[in-house]
Parts: sequence; structure tokens; C-alpha cells
Amino acid sequence: MSLNRALFHLLLICFICIKKSNSQNQYVFGVFPTIDHSGLLNEKWNYNFYYFGAFPLINLQSPDIKQDAQFLMLYLEQSITYKIANGWNATGSYVFQKSNVNSAAPTNENRFYIQSSYSHKFFECQLKHRLRWDARWIKNPYTSEIPFTHRLRYFIGFENYFNKSKPTFYVTFYEELFFNTVSGANPVFEENWAYAAIGKKLNDTHKLEMGLLYITWVNGMDSWFNQFYLQLTWISAINWKRSRK
Repeated sequence: MSLNRALFHLLLICFICIKKSNSQNQYVFGVFPTIDHSGLLNEKWNYNFYYFGAFPLINLQSPDIKQDAQFLMLYLEQSITYKIANGWNATGSYVFQKSNVNSAAPTNENRFYIQSSYSHKFFECQLKHRLRWDARWIKNPYTSEIPFTHRLRYFIGFENYFNKSKPTFYVTFYEELFFNTVSGANPVFEENWAYAAIGKKLNDTHKLEMGLLYITWVNGMDSWFNQFYLQLTWISAINWKRSRK
């Protein structure tokens, strides 16, 4: 199948889903620039900075870019990871997130998370599993209250180079499910992220990825906020242990 035909079928599926959806649901398309930087400190420890901005540009149900374009979310994550064994890691992180950034009443969130991740070979692919627990303090912009909430997230993804003898271009996919763990939460399943992209390894330090990111979260009891983004990611990984030799 050619690239043009694949894109046509993807857009057709999106159009059919929107037409058949509940009218309360929202559908937007935008861009999602991302920076993913990590550094290996020694054989056991590494750090990571993961930053992105979410910019919905068009409401897919009634497009008007002058009214629709917004800075929905700013995300700043700093984490430290300990290597437990080959493929198995434990991570702790602090996250600051600002939502509805350019509105009159933005929402600020301070978050800490702990996670365990495991990577292994699956046929020709590198498969990764991740289980994360989020502890969240979200400030209500109208009452200034800061309630404590928490949730559990499960991530599964894989990466595979097209040419193993010359690893330059690769494909990557992931799916992440979010479950509200607060007592009496309704709904329990509250959010979902899915991603598919093509990447290029520029050298031993830098890679670039471009792909489609789908995010949806509960926007009320009977509605979901569905977001389709073109995600552009710059990935850098520095081996400080090697550079010190």
C-alpha cells in the first residue's frame, strides 16, 4: 500500500468515527513538539528530561482555526532511573504540568511518580512494559483548593529498525492506559494515549521521530475529549560515563 493510500484510509476512518460519535464528544487536531533527553551517569544510574507542548489547532467537527487554536498543555518531567537488572529499571520523577495555558484560568499540577519498566526482545522487536503510579496535586484555578489524587498507568510499546545491519530508520508504537485509583472514582478508566511514528537515527547521540499521537480523556460522564496530534520529537542520549574516559 502506498503512503498516499494509507493516509487516505486513516483520514477516512477518522471521519467515519467522528460522524458516528456522540455529539457531546470533542475532536481536535494539532501539533505536539517534544524534547526527550537522557544521560547515562554510570552503569546503574541515568536521568531523563521529557518536555512537550500540546497545541490543538482545529476542531474537526466545526473547523475555525482562529477560534480553535490554543496552547492546551505544557509538560515538564525530570526523572532519575536505577538499573535493577538487564532490562529492568526503577524510576522516580517530579512533573510540572500547566493546562489551558493561554486561558484566563490555567490549571497547575505538581506530580510525583514512581514506576517500574521492563524491556526485552520479542521476535525482531524491542518490547517495553511500564507500570507507573502518579501522585497528583492539581490546583483548582477558581477555588485555589489543591486536592490529592492518584492513578495507575500501564504502557506497552515496541521499536524495530528496518535494516538491522544498518540501523538508521525505525518504526515505533506504544499504547498507554490510565486508571483512576481514588476511592469511589467514576469512571475508573479515564484516559488513553496511542502513538505510531517513523524515526531516524542521526548518530550515536541524536534521533528524530515524526508520527501520529492520539490522546483521549474523560470530559464528563458521557463525553470524551479526542485529540489527534502530529508529534515531532527530538531525542538525545548522552553517555557521560564514556565521555569522561
